[in-house]
Amino acid sequence: PPPPPPSPRQWCMDGKGPFVLEMNTYRYHGHSMSDPGLTYRSREEVSGIRKERDPLDKLKRTTLELGYMTDAEIKAMEKEVRAEVDEAVDFSKASPEPPLSDLYTDVLADANPPYIRGVDGIYGHGKCEWAPGANK
Repeated sequence: PPPPPPSPRQWCMDGKGPFVLEMNTYRYHGHSMSDPGLTYRSREEVSGIRKERDPLDKLKRTTLELGYMTDAEIKAMEKEVRAEVDEAVDFSKASPEPPLSDLYTDVLADANPPYIRGVDGIYGHGKCEWAPGANK
């Protein structure tokens, strides 16, 4: 098999420039609980896309075909990831709801934005009194 592609992170850390990852996805479900997603597409279309183009299944098939991992290694990794996600969900459910002032913590490069878009419901530019630094 060909050598594995470079790690995108390592490629960038080595100063070789950006690394573009294109992910072509498909929404299997409707937009909301009131939208089953089948009024504007057929069940056959959805199941066909799921069977042929699901990005996770496609990655598994490609990984197996190129010999980067065995089926047993993939299953072990999936089991490990599932356990990690389950642990995170349990932690989240057991944790108290954070204060509203934490909503933008570690999200914006400037921790004290002069305004936050979309808070006034009219033009999308307004003061948000509970946001970090809003009263400065």
